[in-house]
Parts: sequence; C-alpha cells; structure tokens
Amino acid sequence: MRRRTLLALPALMAPAPFFLAARSKADTAYPSKPIHIVVSVSAGGSIDTIARAFGEELSRSLGQPVVIENKPGANGNIAAASVARAAPDGYTLFATGGSTLNLNPFLYHELPFDPVKSFAPITLTARTNFILVVHPKLGVETLEAFVAYAKAHPKTLNYGSAGSGSLIHIATELFDTTVGIEANHVPYKGLAPAVNDLLAGQIDFMFDSATTMSHIQAGRLKALAVIGPNPLPALPELKPLSAFGIKGVDAASGWHGLFAPAGTPGEIVDRLNSALRIILDTAALRERIVSLGAEPAATTPTELAEILANDLKRLEPIVKRVGARLD
Repeated sequence: MRRRTLLALPALMAPAPFFLAARSKADTAYPSKPIHIVVSVSAGGSIDTIARAFGEELSRSLGQPVVIENKPGANGNIAAASVARAAPDGYTLFATGGSTLNLNPFLYHELPFDPVKSFAPITLTARTNFILVVHPKLGVETLEAFVAYAKAHPKTLNYGSAGSGSLIHIATELFDTTVGIEANHVPYKGLAPAVNDLLAGQIDFMFDSATTMSHIQAGRLKALAVIGPNPLPALPELKPLSAFGIKGVDAASGWHGLFAPAGTPGEIVDRLNSALRIILDTAALRERIVSLGAEPAATTPTELAEILANDLKRLEPIVKRVGARLD
C-alpha cells in the first residue's frame, strides 16, 4: 500500500512582488519544489518514524515541503528500485535500513538495482543495536548462563526472527556459530508475531531491535546483552557481546541511512548532508531516536559509502554460510 504524508507546508500567502522574486530565485536554486523521501517499510516502524522526524525538520531547514512515501515490500527492493529510476535531481530520496542494500544482493538471485552504483549516499541517520532476549522460563540471569544452558541442551531451543534471511536471522546464526551452540530457527513474517510467541513461551530466545523494551522493563522477558559495538543508550546496563569476549557478531548490527539516485550533483548531496547533520545532532531528534531503541548517528557521504562497502564484504560469507535465500 502506498502512503503519502505531507509533513510541512510553506507559507501560501505573500505580497506579490516578494512572491515573484522568491520564485525567480528558486528557479535557479535547490530546492525549489517539494522533496519526496521514499521509505522502504510501511508506516509506524523505526525507519519510518525516524524519517518523518528528520523530514519535518528538513522541511523547515530548506524551506520546502518534505513528502514521505511508504513503499514497503520485497525487503525494501520495491522502494529501492523506484528511487534508482528517479531523476538524479535531489527531489527523490531513499530512507532505508541497511539490509536492503547490504543483505539483499546475497539473498535474491537478481535485483532491479545495484546497491552501490544505483545510489549516492547522503548520511547515516541511526544505528540499531539488537538485544538478546530470552523467556524467563529458561531460568538464566546472565549471558554466560544462557550459553551454558544452550550447550547443555543442543538443538532443543527455538529462536525467532523477522523472516528467513532477515538481519536478525543472520545475526542469530552468527552468534550461535561464534559461541558454539545449536538452536532451531523459527521464521516469522515480521518482528511482532515473533515477539508475541516469545512472550507466550512458544520460542525461547531471539535478537530484537528494541521492540521488546517495555516487556524487558516489566520483567516479562530477560535481556542479556546487545550485539554492539556500543551499549544501547536506552538500556546502558546491557554490555555488548565483545565485553564477554564474543567477537565479530557486531558485523550484523544494523543502521538506517538516506540516499539519493546515482548522478545527483555533489553540491545537492553536500547541502542535504550538511542540513541533516545539524538536524540529527539536535537534542529533540537524538531523544526521539533513542526512544526507539536506536543510536543517533550521522556521517559524511564518503563515510556512509565506506560503511556499505565494508558491510557487503563482511556479510556475504555469513549469508552463504547460513544458506538463506529469498527467491
């Protein structure tokens, strides 16, 4: 389902001479019309919520409306393909989680875009930090106790994910392999049903992108650690896996980023980057991102390009080892 939301409107009334002068200037300057941000997921998730938050501020900063278009489906491929085909003029942008670009090339036989060549990186907008949560029925209070329990009960524990080939699936398989445990994968169509079954005790553990925070705080689930590489601002008492000597699992940590179609002029990319880095560093935006269980982040376009390139190198062998496919 396609959803459009107008986040902000400029003033509609102005004296005629001022309006004409402003319009003449806008004809030669960016931006001179509404900017569309295509979001890779449906409304309501963290990617969408963060995009709406910075989109509203971007509208104020640039003096033009910012329109959010949700184009979910095919793990972000539908949205990515539409932006890859768009005119490279800075008026169509792409807000997505990293898995659309760094996992899909290894999960699908063919993609309607190239994760590197089809886009111009603008900035990282947030990092995600998966939480390892277990059902209280296991009776484990620490990560060490959980690993020991899992080793003592091989192939009996069940873990959930947002679907076969999802980043959470890859992260869990990487964790299991690294610590030497064997568990059964139960794929779901999204995180919500997986969390519901974890709460009901139908599955035993999972990595979650902070949707379980209220359940953790209420004692309905037990949180043991975060993937890392850093602690989670919303749950600073949880240590990253590296603090337990478990290295390399943070290769499956996630991020949100903003991209433009390839060929977008550098001066437009730089202007968007400059505006967004200021916006993402404001207290209001940082608090909003932290409240969603994510970590505020911003980068230069070059830094985001390097993050994506490194992810592609690190995740390819992991996906091949897991054997996940989506077509």
